[in-house]
Amino acid sequence: MGAPELPWAFAVAVSQGATHQQRPNFSTVEEASVQIQGPRIHSERAEALLLPIVSFLFAGGLSKRSAQRIFSSAFEKAKSAAGARRVDRIGHPTQYADVVARWAHDSRFVDLTGRPRRLSFRGRNEFTALIKVANPQSNAGAVLAVLMRYGNVRRTKDGKYELIRPFFFASTRDSVAFEPMAYFLSDAGHTLGRILKRTRRLRGPELFWRKVESTRLTEAAAVRFTEFIRDRSLAFLEELDDWLEAQAEQQHGRGKQRKFRRVGLGLFSIHSDFEESNADR
Repeated sequence: MGAPELPWAFAVAVSQGATHQQRPNFSTVEEASVQIQGPRIHSERAEALLLPIVSFLFAGGLSKRSAQRIFSSAFEKAKSAAGARRVDRIGHPTQYADVVARWAHDSRFVDLTGRPRRLSFRGRNEFTALIKVANPQSNAGAVLAVLMRYGNVRRTKDGKYELIRPFFFASTRDSVAFEPMAYFLSDAGHTLGRILKRTRRLRGPELFWRKVESTRLTEAAAVRFTEFIRDRSLAFLEELDDWLEAQAEQQHGRGKQRKFRRVGLGLFSIHSDFEESNADR
């Protein structure tokens, strides 16, 4: 399942060196895959991200003057806060998520047990063929470099590539990709905005959010909980992904002029600082 299409564009410069090689030049491709042209974020996109938050604060009684003062203070704090991770620019995250989803589900790229096959870089029903099916406009070497950088794919001793995660992960202990975070904020803000603006006359499904939490866990218990929900949430998301894929297949070819909506479910974990545990809510 891919990420939302937003009215901002990230132009990625990639190397074409892999076109003439059996194995991609990862050092060149990986360096090129994080380069970006143009502004980092357009003012329209920033306004769209802030709008639901401003609407929420306005509904809570905050004045425009107070909001401007608070935003200015938060902006200065963000400037001075040093990030522990390097932020990489990888371009639109859909191209990676679609490749992982296709690799995990398409019969051409799974073995007899239904597990993703180890793929060679080139060949019939191998990695470059996977790219042509999932995202024909993507550069196979650049996509593979990003998938490997964030631990989604690893190279085996026999020179093939193995998918080791069922969904696209975009962070490591040292770095995190910028665009998936931006789309996450956009999705959360859009859902909040839809909830705030919904009226009885508005058609369509009623969006929702759900949360479970406890303020009485030690750090060790919090770590165990995170490990527990990581495994359970992956199983749950895989079930939903299968359902969405089946529905999409049923709609395929039923009229090219039909309009479609993007739907899905996003999950995130909660882990507060110690001093927040007993804060008033």
